[in-house]
Amino acid sequence: MTLRFETYPAPPALAGAVRELWLLEDDGELHAGLPKPYVELVVSLSGTHYWRAEPAGQEHRYDTAWLTPLQRAPRYARSIGPRRLIGARLEPWAAYALFGDLPRGDGEPPPVLNTILGEEADRLRAALVSAADDDARFLSFASWLSDRPALILQHRATIESDRATSLAKELGVSERSLRRRFGQEIGMAPKGWLRLKRLDGVLRELGEQSGGLSLADLALDHGFSDQAHLTRELGRMTGVTPSVLKRRAAGTPPHLVSRTGRIVQD
Repeated sequence: MTLRFETYPAPPALAGAVRELWLLEDDGELHAGLPKPYVELVVSLSGTHYWRAEPAGQEHRYDTAWLTPLQRAPRYARSIGPRRLIGARLEPWAAYALFGDLPRGDGEPPPVLNTILGEEADRLRAALVSAADDDARFLSFASWLSDRPALILQHRATIESDRATSLAKELGVSERSLRRRFGQEIGMAPKGWLRLKRLDGVLRELGEQSGGLSLADLALDHGFSDQAHLTRELGRMTGVTPSVLKRRAAGTPPHLVSRTGRIVQD
């Protein structure tokens, strides 16, 4: 299978709002997209794409651009013909500032970007498709993001308030109110989001094929009580075993696994 995955750092002015930009190119075979603590702004460069909540679930077609909210479980996708996608991983509070109320990642299909941004979504995609090469695409995407005032403001809020206590104080609300607001706006309680954050760290290290680290080391480094706890969480949240994740081909995106991997049964 042809597979190419590249990442591009977020503009420094947006580092607290945008985790990274990425580009994926593959044959379009069915794969599972694993849960992550980010909202994905995804633009299709080529291919007709199909999304489903379950391996054998109803498919939904996408041709242009869409917004993928926080997910609590793997979601599945394929395309007709080679797939070329470019995307931006947004911190959920930054995505809320940019797009308003976020759809819940409860198995409902991701919304088409045009329904949220109107013609601006079409202009963004046209600029990315027509760019001279991938470097120019990343620069164009980064420039578009940098022109969003809401993301600039969210970056400043993040770097000035990196703890719930200080953020609650800055907003003039209690920590309890902050947790409630987080759940209402982001669609997930802070505790659930932190679990995704820990999972993200583990998947990134596994994706780097860093053979020197054992599962016990990863568990300790990322806040799990022990290896068994990490193994249970990986199975529950990704649907595959740690051995499947370790065996992925070099260069595979950390949040992607082939549908041919063994699915963990509840």
